[in-house]
Amino acid sequence: MQSPPGAHAVIDGRPVLYFAGTAYFGLQGDPRVVDAACAAVRQQGLHAATSRTGFGETPLLLRVEQLAARFFGADDALYFAAGYAGVAVLMQCAEARFSHVLADESVHLASQDAMLEHGAPVQHFRHGDAQHLRELLRKLRRALPAAARVAVLCDGVSPVLGSVAPASDYIDAIAEHGEGTLIVDDAHGVGVLGRHGRGTLEHAADVSGRDIAVNASLGAPLAAGGGRAAWMCGTLSKALGGAGGIIAGSAAFVARMKAQARWYHGAAAPAAPVAGATAESLSILLAEPELRLRLLHNVVRLRQGLRGLGLAVADWPTPIVAVQVGDGDNMARIQAALLERGIAVAHSRNYPGVGADGALRIAVFSSHTDAMIDRLLQELAALL
Repeated sequence: MQSPPGAHAVIDGRPVLYFAGTAYFGLQGDPRVVDAACAAVRQQGLHAATSRTGFGETPLLLRVEQLAARFFGADDALYFAAGYAGVAVLMQCAEARFSHVLADESVHLASQDAMLEHGAPVQHFRHGDAQHLRELLRKLRRALPAAARVAVLCDGVSPVLGSVAPASDYIDAIAEHGEGTLIVDDAHGVGVLGRHGRGTLEHAADVSGRDIAVNASLGAPLAAGGGRAAWMCGTLSKALGGAGGIIAGSAAFVARMKAQARWYHGAAAPAAPVAGATAESLSILLAEPELRLRLLHNVVRLRQGLRGLGLAVADWPTPIVAVQVGDGDNMARIQAALLERGIAVAHSRNYPGVGADGALRIAVFSSHTDAMIDRLLQELAALL
């Protein structure tokens, strides 16, 4: 890519309509965001060359945390250099180590790495299957001491399939079988799902009509008969238009994160231009909620159009659509032919949840016009 990601992009020197990646609002190339990055690097250089607990704390980093807390309706937030580390950071900071982990079979590589680091035994439940999770929890509770702590890990939105985790059902399943913690990596949900764009857990609360306390306590957030609660981390590099990881929550939750998180104490702080751009992106999303409405319009148009071509497309409210047409070679042919016609989509292979043949991953942005979506559908129809 030789341009910012957006509805239009330049790939290998050729202009294309871009239906790949994760720039769901196209903010990565917004002139206001680019200008903010330039202003930050002129003022502060590239980065502070130390951790935030050294002399690396800057007004820009604090500004990102303030805006993120406002966006998520939280007391405070922790901003760190890579969203990939979010689940690991949460698990590092738990008040007691987890005795066992149950993870969605399609969970992202970031969560897989976090589980390896944590070192507890791991079992997997079928993708998006709350009943299978219940069965595993029931068996586990018979085998473990009553005080054992269980973590349940899932992606809020599947990065390739675009499916939404049944988080409310997971919380109910955990509550039925003793103490446990739902941990959601919401990289693709934040900014997109929920009435305020706060992600999968807000969406789950909206749909169920039952509140979920997000990042309220790093102790035992959910016990049998207790309130509905979960932990969540997100990234700023996708819908939110900047870069880095974000964990927003109660003042006590974030204070413990900042006291305990190795990424806060041992890693370099996010770079100045990244922090400046991220702060501007968050400001734009807070000021322009209509961007989410436009994105939802495009999600509906794309999914309906693909179903009109006879393709099996689920009705998720997410901007990621997985299309499987024949085997991997056939999908590679379709991807290459679309690129020749000036349209870029991804062919995701060997990714959790899609198998060796993979799937055509089509992403839609708020910046796509109806005409752009219709052209994609027209060109795709000619290749099926």
